[in-house]
Amino acid sequence: MLYPGSAKPLYEQLKDILKQKITAGELQPGAALPGERQLMETYGVSRVTVRQAIAELVNEGLLYRQHGKGTFVAPKRIERPLARLLGVAEELALEGLDIGIQVIKSGLQEAPPEARQELQLAEGETVFGVTRLITAAHQPLLLDASYFPPAIGQLLQNMNLSKDLIYTQLELYGYKISNGRQRISAGRVSREEARYLQCRAGSPVLIVKRTTYVEGGLPIDYSRAIYRGDRYEYHVDLQRHHHR
Repeated sequence: MLYPGSAKPLYEQLKDILKQKITAGELQPGAALPGERQLMETYGVSRVTVRQAIAELVNEGLLYRQHGKGTFVAPKRIERPLARLLGVAEELALEGLDIGIQVIKSGLQEAPPEARQELQLAEGETVFGVTRLITAAHQPLLLDASYFPPAIGQLLQNMNLSKDLIYTQLELYGYKISNGRQRISAGRVSREEARYLQCRAGSPVLIVKRTTYVEGGLPIDYSRAIYRGDRYEYHVDLQRHHHR
């Protein structure tokens, strides 16, 4: 039963109960949510109430649906500090997450204008581009498009881009990655991007653009990553400096 005498709508009461069970760990990430009929009988509510509560939790990123299989508890939201320079797969691997990398396309191509500018290339020069879908706990997390100068591309062609951590491998080849410049903005996912990220077109996303440099200030990578906004966030630790 729900809370007797509560002024809250029934679907909000059910939503609160399910959210508390997820937060407390009674429903673990990846676990199947009890079926609609079971929830109706357990809490004495209608099917409409159950569906509305579930829809709200899906919109908040706490649950996700798999067509023909049911509704499941979503993986915990991933939180990362801004101050460290890590590759997109590298930072997830350090979290101990079960990550997967699917190469969508790779190879030499004409440099997109923004990549050409950031990599300091002349008009018409080619880059080695690689687009990868990164999953965490078997759920799509981000879509990353990275561009490298041709000399770097020759090395990448010998790598297994679905397994190797690119920054780590480049350092093994002797490149001393030193710093990067990153810009983060909010955006809406396109229809094609939504197909890979398994969300609705127009859903909110984080767009992270990064240029990475080696010692001496030479740019070796420009990337544009699109993160699902319901599964990822950055945090910054702030300190207040008092004037003496």
